[in-house]
Amino acid sequence: MHPYQLHQTLVERGDTRIVRVNPGAVYHGVERLGRDGLVEVVGTDRTGKRPERTTYRITDAGRAEFATRLTSLLGDEHPAYPLFTVGLAEANELPADAVVAQLVRRRDRKDAHRDRLAASYDSLSRLGLPRRYLLDVEHDLATLRAEIDWLDRTITELQTGALDWTSPIPDSFHDARRAQRALDPLPKDNS
Repeated sequence: MHPYQLHQTLVERGDTRIVRVNPGAVYHGVERLGRDGLVEVVGTDRTGKRPERTTYRITDAGRAEFATRLTSLLGDEHPAYPLFTVGLAEANELPADAVVAQLVRRRDRKDAHRDRLAASYDSLSRLGLPRRYLLDVEHDLATLRAEIDWLDRTITELQTGALDWTSPIPDSFHDARRAQRALDPLPKDNS
Protein backbone atom coordinates (compact mmCIF):
# COMPACT_ATOMS: atom_id res chain seq x y z
CA MET A 1 0.00 0.00 0.00
CA HIS A 2 1.35 3.45 -0.79
CA PRO A 3 0.94 6.40 1.62
CA TYR A 4 -1.79 8.15 -0.38
CA GLN A 5 -3.79 4.90 -0.50
CA LEU A 6 -3.29 4.51 3.26
CA HIS A 7 -4.64 8.03 3.84
CA GLN A 8 -7.65 7.36 1.60
CA THR A 9 -8.36 4.13 3.49
CA LEU A 10 -8.36 6.05 6.79
CA VAL A 11 -10.78 8.60 5.32
CA GLU A 12 -13.08 5.94 3.83
CA ARG A 13 -13.21 4.00 7.11
CA GLY A 14 -14.09 7.15 9.01
CA ASP A 15 -10.96 6.92 11.13
CA THR A 16 -10.32 10.63 10.69
CA ARG A 17 -13.00 11.24 13.32
CA ILE A 18 -10.73 9.71 15.97
CA VAL A 19 -7.30 10.70 14.64
CA ARG A 20 -6.42 13.94 12.90
CA VAL A 21 -4.47 12.85 9.84
CA ASN A 22 -3.41 14.70 6.73
CA PRO A 23 -1.63 13.20 3.71
CA GLY A 24 1.70 14.82 4.62
CA ALA A 25 1.62 13.27 8.08
CA VAL A 26 0.95 9.84 6.56
CA TYR A 27 3.92 10.18 4.19
CA HIS A 28 6.16 11.32 7.05
CA GLY A 29 4.90 8.51 9.29
CA VAL A 30 5.51 5.85 6.65
CA GLU A 31 9.05 7.17 6.11
CA ARG A 32 9.71 6.94 9.85
CA LEU A 33 8.25 3.43 9.99
CA GLY A 34 10.60 2.49 7.16
CA ARG A 35 13.63 3.92 8.98
CA ASP A 36 12.61 1.89 12.05
CA GLY A 37 12.27 -1.32 10.01
CA LEU A 38 8.53 -1.61 10.69
CA VAL A 39 7.58 -1.36 7.00
CA GLU A 40 9.58 -2.13 3.87
CA VAL A 41 9.46 -1.01 0.26
CA VAL A 42 7.74 -3.46 -2.07
CA GLY A 43 8.28 -1.45 -5.22
CA THR A 44 7.63 1.75 -7.09
CA ASP A 45 5.32 2.46 -9.99
CA ARG A 46 4.10 5.36 -12.06
CA THR A 47 0.68 5.76 -13.67
CA GLY A 48 0.60 8.15 -16.61
CA LYS A 49 2.06 11.54 -15.79
CA ARG A 50 1.46 11.13 -12.08
CA PRO A 51 4.44 11.15 -9.69
CA GLU A 52 6.17 7.89 -8.91
CA ARG A 53 4.60 6.04 -5.97
CA THR A 54 6.41 3.82 -3.52
CA THR A 55 4.44 0.90 -2.15
CA TYR A 56 5.16 -0.50 1.32
CA ARG A 57 4.22 -3.55 3.36
CA ILE A 58 4.40 -4.18 7.06
CA THR A 59 7.30 -6.29 8.32
CA ASP A 60 7.17 -8.97 11.01
CA ALA A 61 8.77 -6.43 13.36
CA GLY A 62 6.06 -3.97 12.34
CA ARG A 63 3.31 -6.49 13.16
CA ALA A 64 4.87 -7.15 16.56
CA GLU A 65 5.21 -3.42 17.31
CA PHE A 66 1.62 -2.82 16.17
CA ALA A 67 0.37 -5.55 18.53
CA THR A 68 2.43 -4.09 21.40
CA ARG A 69 1.14 -0.56 20.85
CA LEU A 70 -2.44 -1.68 20.34
CA THR A 71 -2.32 -3.71 23.56
CA SER A 72 -0.98 -0.65 25.36
CA LEU A 73 -3.73 1.58 23.97
CA LEU A 74 -6.41 -0.85 25.10
CA GLY A 75 -5.09 -1.63 28.56
CA ASP A 76 -3.13 1.31 29.85
CA GLU A 77 -4.04 4.76 31.04
CA HIS A 78 -2.76 7.36 28.65
CA PRO A 79 -3.33 10.74 30.23
CA ALA A 80 -5.20 13.12 28.01
CA TYR A 81 -5.50 16.72 28.94
CA PRO A 82 -8.75 17.85 27.35
CA LEU A 83 -9.14 21.60 27.21
CA PHE A 84 -12.78 21.37 28.28
CA THR A 85 -11.64 20.08 31.68
CA VAL A 86 -9.26 23.03 31.97
CA GLY A 87 -12.17 25.35 31.19
CA LEU A 88 -14.34 23.68 33.83
CA ALA A 89 -11.59 24.04 36.42
CA GLU A 90 -11.63 27.80 35.88
CA ALA A 91 -15.33 28.29 35.04
CA ASN A 92 -15.98 29.72 38.51
CA GLU A 93 -14.18 32.88 37.34
CA LEU A 94 -17.06 33.67 34.94
CA PRO A 95 -20.63 34.69 35.72
CA ALA A 96 -23.02 31.72 35.88
CA ASP A 97 -25.03 32.92 32.86
CA ALA A 98 -21.86 33.00 30.72
CA VAL A 99 -21.03 29.46 31.81
CA VAL A 100 -24.60 28.31 31.07
CA ALA A 101 -24.43 29.84 27.58
CA GLN A 102 -21.22 27.97 26.77
CA LEU A 103 -22.43 24.69 28.28
CA VAL A 104 -25.67 24.93 26.27
CA ARG A 105 -23.64 25.61 23.14
CA ARG A 106 -21.43 22.60 23.86
CA ARG A 107 -24.42 20.39 24.66
CA ASP A 108 -26.10 21.34 21.36
CA ARG A 109 -22.96 20.44 19.40
CA LYS A 110 -22.62 17.18 21.32
CA ASP A 111 -26.29 16.36 20.65
CA ALA A 112 -25.79 16.89 16.91
CA HIS A 113 -22.59 14.83 16.94
CA ARG A 114 -24.29 12.02 18.87
CA ASP A 115 -27.18 11.99 16.38
CA ARG A 116 -24.82 11.79 13.37
CA LEU A 117 -22.72 9.09 15.01
CA ALA A 118 -25.79 7.05 16.01
CA ALA A 119 -27.14 7.26 12.45
CA SER A 120 -23.78 6.10 11.09
CA TYR A 121 -23.63 3.26 13.62
CA ASP A 122 -27.18 2.14 12.76
CA SER A 123 -26.43 2.27 9.04
CA LEU A 124 -23.25 0.23 9.36
CA SER A 125 -25.01 -2.30 11.60
CA ARG A 126 -27.86 -2.70 9.11
CA LEU A 127 -25.33 -3.30 6.33
CA GLY A 128 -24.01 -6.23 8.36
CA LEU A 129 -20.70 -4.87 9.65
CA PRO A 130 -19.79 -7.09 12.61
CA ARG A 131 -19.97 -5.35 15.98
CA ARG A 132 -16.25 -5.88 16.66
CA TYR A 133 -15.55 -3.23 13.99
CA LEU A 134 -17.85 -0.76 15.72
CA LEU A 135 -16.52 -0.86 19.29
CA ASP A 136 -14.89 2.55 18.89
CA VAL A 137 -18.18 4.05 17.73
CA GLU A 138 -20.06 2.37 20.61
CA HIS A 139 -17.55 3.83 23.07
CA ASP A 140 -17.82 7.28 21.53
CA LEU A 141 -21.62 7.10 21.71
CA ALA A 142 -21.53 6.04 25.37
CA THR A 143 -19.08 8.84 26.18
CA LEU A 144 -21.21 11.40 24.33
CA ARG A 145 -24.38 10.25 26.11
CA ALA A 146 -22.67 10.49 29.50
CA GLU A 147 -21.33 13.97 28.77
CA ILE A 148 -24.70 15.18 27.46
CA ASP A 149 -26.40 13.86 30.62
CA TRP A 150 -23.84 15.66 32.79
CA LEU A 151 -24.22 18.87 30.77
CA ASP A 152 -28.02 18.75 31.06
CA ARG A 153 -27.86 18.26 34.85
CA THR A 154 -25.26 20.97 35.34
CA ILE A 155 -27.07 23.47 33.10
CA THR A 156 -30.31 22.86 35.01
CA GLU A 157 -28.56 23.24 38.38
CA LEU A 158 -26.97 26.51 37.27
CA GLN A 159 -30.24 27.85 35.87
CA THR A 160 -32.23 26.97 38.99
CA GLY A 161 -29.57 28.06 41.46
CA ALA A 162 -29.15 24.54 42.85
CA LEU A 163 -25.46 24.86 41.98
CA ASP A 164 -24.17 27.70 44.17
CA TRP A 165 -22.13 30.11 42.09
CA THR A 166 -21.52 33.01 44.43
CA SER A 167 -20.45 31.81 47.88
CA PRO A 168 -16.75 32.29 48.67
CA ILE A 169 -14.56 29.35 49.54
CA PRO A 170 -14.85 28.94 53.34
CA ASP A 171 -11.75 29.49 55.45
CA SER A 172 -12.29 26.05 56.96
CA PHE A 173 -11.59 24.53 53.53
CA HIS A 174 -8.29 26.40 53.22
CA ASP A 175 -7.30 25.32 56.75
CA ALA A 176 -8.20 21.69 56.05
CA ARG A 177 -6.36 21.77 52.72
CA ARG A 178 -3.18 23.14 54.32
CA ALA A 179 -3.34 20.43 57.00
CA GLN A 180 -3.86 17.76 54.35
CA ARG A 181 -0.88 18.97 52.30
CA ALA A 182 1.31 18.94 55.40
CA LEU A 183 0.46 15.27 55.93
CA ASP A 184 0.44 14.20 52.29
CA PRO A 185 2.44 16.58 50.09
CA LEU A 186 2.10 16.30 46.35
CA PRO A 187 4.85 14.22 44.77
CA LYS A 188 7.70 16.24 43.30
CA ASP A 189 8.19 16.19 39.55
CA ASN A 190 11.60 14.64 38.97
CA SER A 191 11.66 15.14 35.23
